[in-house]
Amino acid sequence: MTGLTQTAADTTVVPTWEELAKVGFESLKSYQHWCRLSGMDDGLDQEQPSNWLEHHLAEALAPKRPLTEKRQQTLEQLAGGELPWKGFVLEWLGQDAEAHKAFQRLIFHVDGFMNVITAKSVYRSGPYRHLIHCLLALACHHRHWIRPLEEWRCVPPKGGHPRRSDQVFSLACYLLGRYPVPNAMVAAWFGGVEDQGLRQQEWFIHMASGGSIRTLDAPIKLTRRMAHLFQRSPQLGSVEKSMRWAQVLGMGGNGPLAQATLKTRLGRNFENDEFWSTVVLFLVNNAMMDPTWVGPIVDYIHNMKFAPSRTVQEGGGLEEAPPPQPNFTMKGRSATKLLRQVEAWHGHLSREEYVNFQSWQPCGIRPWELEDETDELGKVRWIVQELLSSWELAAEGRAMHHCVVSYSDQCADGNTAIWSICALQEETEEREHVLTVALDIKGRTVTQARGRYNAVPNKPPKAGKVRNEIQGGYLRLLDRSEHVMQEWMQRERLRRDD
Repeated sequence: MTGLTQTAADTTVVPTWEELAKVGFESLKSYQHWCRLSGMDDGLDQEQPSNWLEHHLAEALAPKRPLTEKRQQTLEQLAGGELPWKGFVLEWLGQDAEAHKAFQRLIFHVDGFMNVITAKSVYRSGPYRHLIHCLLALACHHRHWIRPLEEWRCVPPKGGHPRRSDQVFSLACYLLGRYPVPNAMVAAWFGGVEDQGLRQQEWFIHMASGGSIRTLDAPIKLTRRMAHLFQRSPQLGSVEKSMRWAQVLGMGGNGPLAQATLKTRLGRNFENDEFWSTVVLFLVNNAMMDPTWVGPIVDYIHNMKFAPSRTVQEGGGLEEAPPPQPNFTMKGRSATKLLRQVEAWHGHLSREEYVNFQSWQPCGIRPWELEDETDELGKVRWIVQELLSSWELAAEGRAMHHCVVSYSDQCADGNTAIWSICALQEETEEREHVLTVALDIKGRTVTQARGRYNAVPNKPPKAGKVRNEIQGGYLRLLDRSEHVMQEWMQRERLRRDD
């Protein structure tokens, strides 16, 4: 690209209108908006190296992909819902003729910058991760568009290859945004058009119109500091998870505590936050606590305060009773005493005679066996199998010294599946429990993967008794189980909630 107007010793670059028109900008406002999305303010008085702007303009404003006759036919079929997305197109857009037209315009324009035909999943979390899902959601909100779609241009990253989710964010901000929106809000456009997805998209439009996140009818109420932190939140897979991240840090917690909290049910369930925010504050105020305790503590509190007690009747069936401690509160709670209660609860759960029998159907994901050989372990046959009753969970918990049986009710309700990864070594021919995996069925997401005493593969074990118990051969098996789990996840198209 040539002809850029340069001043100030070749550092200030101000393109002329003729130059902008040559590369596809249809108005000065569209160029200014592109500059703001690129982090260059309004782009009219920028102290940038000349080759920087030239490179970015060349990358972002290169001619659109040529539209061959065959490609146009394929795009028309895609826009008309005649390809595999037919169910989504008809369900999401319904009888709204204008939404169908908006979707068609999106398909044809966006395909010039991103290949919508062969695009694979462009977002790591959520059930609707494909680019088409996002375009459909944007088409549903076409009445809120404030700029002409055809003036949008693909915004390049400041370094490296562009992430598709960033391009989606750029498109949504261009069409809907009068004011800046936090990057974490891109998750709204991969949430579908069910109640939760539509609610998050309304949050996006509210903030893009200048509204405050603190005025949203969101499950987590954010303080001024939390709202500021939310502006810098990474993309964590859902808007609510980013809110939880901001909540933990806004109360004074650190990154490890925020990550540990997101791996518990508090990263997936956002009900009763008036109470759970007191639990988060308790965890923050006890900063010296090992983050590995966060999961067991949250499970214990949930089972005491919210999970109904279930008893098997003589004639069959289950009788439900109120939770053990429905008035459980964090007020005046001692960390030392709470940890003793959690440990006692662990021991109680690991004893089969105290577990009410429940069973459930397989979740639909296939079990697996793998023949594996390494220099350290020799030949090992790995077995990945689902646990289908509370007694099987109790036996797993007893062998692994953790409280996986606390998931019984969630498994019976069809929300969670628990899998055991065992190893059968050629030398001993004895099956050894190595890793327990918790799976969110709806999201097809691995939420927990723990070895004995809640040890994590490929991480040094905690000091004391735990380190003594899991040294040697088991520790090598535990580390290798991470590879086995990854192979199984890839085979079953599962994701990891990290």
